[in-house]
Amino acid sequence: MSENHSLLRVRKTDYICDHCSEGCMMYSGSSMVTATAVRIYYHRCEICGVQVAFPAAYPKIEYIQEANQ
Repeated sequence: MSENHSLLRVRKTDYICDHCSEGCMMYSGSSMVTATAVRIYYHRCEICGVQVAFPAAYPKIEYIQEANQ
């Protein structure tokens, strides 16, 4: 078996609080699956403390493979 190397870029996506427009929403570590089999993730604003649920956990981290050079 041989190794294969790729360059990756990391992209972080924050969700800014809709309530105070200052803090970032942080995933609380709690989630649930709805009756329609959709997972929702509970978040809390780091500034004002408002709690909301989203279909993704924030901050969201994505790894993007760069084109081979």
